[in-house]
Amino acid sequence: MDAVELPATALVEFLESAAFAEMLDPEDERSASRDARSRRAEVVDVVNAIDTNAGRRFVDRERAGEVIIGGLRGGGLGVRPSVVDAVLDLLRPVGVAAPGAPNPVPLEVQSVLGVYIYALVDPRDASVFYVGAGRGNRVHQHARAALAGVTPDAGEVVGDAESPAVWTATEERIRDIDADGFGVEHWILRHGDDVVDSAEMLAAYVQQFTVEFAGLARLPLTNSASSGAIQLDEMVLQHAAPLAPPLPEPCVLVKVDDSARPDAGAEQIYEWARSGWRAGPHRTVPDLPVLVFADDIVRAVHRVDYWEAYRDADGNLDPKRWVYTGSPDAELEARYVGTSLREVRERRGGKWNHNGWHPYGQV
Repeated sequence: MDAVELPATALVEFLESAAFAEMLDPEDERSASRDARSRRAEVVDVVNAIDTNAGRRFVDRERAGEVIIGGLRGGGLGVRPSVVDAVLDLLRPVGVAAPGAPNPVPLEVQSVLGVYIYALVDPRDASVFYVGAGRGNRVHQHARAALAGVTPDAGEVVGDAESPAVWTATEERIRDIDADGFGVEHWILRHGDDVVDSAEMLAAYVQQFTVEFAGLARLPLTNSASSGAIQLDEMVLQHAAPLAPPLPEPCVLVKVDDSARPDAGAEQIYEWARSGWRAGPHRTVPDLPVLVFADDIVRAVHRVDYWEAYRDADGNLDPKRWVYTGSPDAELEARYVGTSLREVRERRGGKWNHNGWHPYGQV
């Protein structure tokens, strides 16, 4: 699902904004009702609020405003609306896990995983709150127990089981995340041949990755991160996604690798997907469906409203490249998102075009 994040760079961006300059300018008409003390108090309140919440995620803009700005006194006069808008304009859309108990790990994925090291991550601030080792469905045991009352399978625990106090604290954290409208992120840190099965070595691995992954959690991890970490949802897609049903004809498949990023939201995927294509005759198709994919998995489906000539960073027109404007197609997304195009790739000789543009069907 999509949420919003106040980026880690939010304070730097705000300090360079026109809204911050307005707060410092005693001659600005919106500062006229404030004396020097209340202006300073407003600045301190807003800067501290941004600094405190930088890196946090919220279910929507309204909730972000309540948490970041709500309750600030601003020297007794509150925070002026123009500043509130400027702060909330710093928010960016991100993809996050949906709330609720996760489904069991598919058997196809369990067989690939073998014994694994995993981490539970709080998506609200990207903090790692549990690292453990297991096999089978162990990675989901915590959330399924906390949210659905499913009794954990002791046979899926590798190494020593945690104490009742740790288990209880983990369940409480999961329920708190769920109550805020988010789902826990489940990450696989090492699996298969990379993991040993002795209790002593596993204990050392857990300690190592508790430290290492905590440091990585704030970075934009991808499926090919040097750490080997991958989000379990992505692994399920790669190994257990159903084949895509017959594609609409004509349509276009566009390969956008960044659309597989764990934090990729619908707006970001749209912006990445729409630009700079050598569209050819498919550009003339009314309401052309565009299926956006990465790693053979469909990530979004758009309907094209119209095309415009592409401009480079200097504003120069490229007469051979085009940018589409459109919107998500809810019906086609329900049918195709999360399905695999591997059979389509195989019919193409096992490869995708290096430029990412793949017309499908006759025009």
